[in-house]
Amino acid sequence: MSKFNTVIHWSGQYLLAASSMFMLLEVIDMLRGEAFGAAWRESLAWAVLAAAIFIGSRYYQAKRGAACAVCKDPPARG
Repeated sequence: MSKFNTVIHWSGQYLLAASSMFMLLEVIDMLRGEAFGAAWRESLAWAVLAAAIFIGSRYYQAKRGAACAVCKDPPARG
């Protein structure tokens, strides 16, 4: 897999994780009675941070050669 495809893969994984976490956090806030306008910045900040940690961890594991049982990570280049 080329370096460009690897960047595209991990960028897509990050965007998917961040957007789904943001939506989940916003739904939880709205169920607690908060308005969207009042809580979206905090939800976005938490989603961006959590996605960075999550994808960074997956990238580190993929680089070490640990197989992912659920996903198809790009092969590690050695």
